[in-house]
Amino acid sequence: MLMNLSFIWMALALASVVILSFLLGLFLDTILGEDGFGAVGNTFVLAAGFFLTIGIGNHFGYVFRDLRMGIIYGTAGACAAIVALTAIKAVATRLRL
Repeated sequence: MLMNLSFIWMALALASVVILSFLLGLFLDTILGEDGFGAVGNTFVLAAGFFLTIGIGNHFGYVFRDLRMGIIYGTAGACAAIVALTAIKAVATRLRL
């Protein structure tokens, strides 16, 4: 899905995901406080989770012909990434690792 896009569409997709991830990252930074990664760290985790989920899905043969399905899978992957990394950080902080 992503490899078939031209440079302009890829840049627009990247910019829109990063902007929305930054807004969500700001909200998560306010909510999580010390257990989070900061606004920019949350943004990086969300954007990386979004694009890695779509890339891994394409690697395993899922073709997201419908844009809605790509957005749903990417958003689910971003949420899973932030939850998993926040849980790992919280456990490591509590155990003082």
